[in-house]
Amino acid sequence: MKQNELLEIRELIDKKEINKAQLQVSKLHNKLQNDPEYLFLRSKIFYINRLYYLAIDTLLIALEFGQNEEIYSLLAEIYKFLDNEELSKKILDKSSRKEAIDGLKLILTGLYKKNN
Repeated sequence: MKQNELLEIRELIDKKEINKAQLQVSKLHNKLQNDPEYLFLRSKIFYINRLYYLAIDTLLIALEFGQNEEIYSLLAEIYKFLDNEELSKKILDKSSRKEAIDGLKLILTGLYKKNN
């Protein structure tokens, strides 16, 4: 059931039906708030809606529950978009990724630190 719901949200995002995707994500919050795939999709919607800080914060939270290339790639994409090419490259590079992410967690405030 969970996979079907998340797949439906992915499809809505791919079709650029962001409002519908956002509504579906909101419905799943209580059930999947600690699921890395759910958090990734939520971040993607934040990024599309130009809520960069929320997208980054949500991706950092997602990394607490599971690490995958999709999360790192979106995080790197956001930082590249924000003109921080150096950090983007560090996040994509597996040898410097941990240090880059740990550094972000130390300097950023917000939901990530509030939950920890």
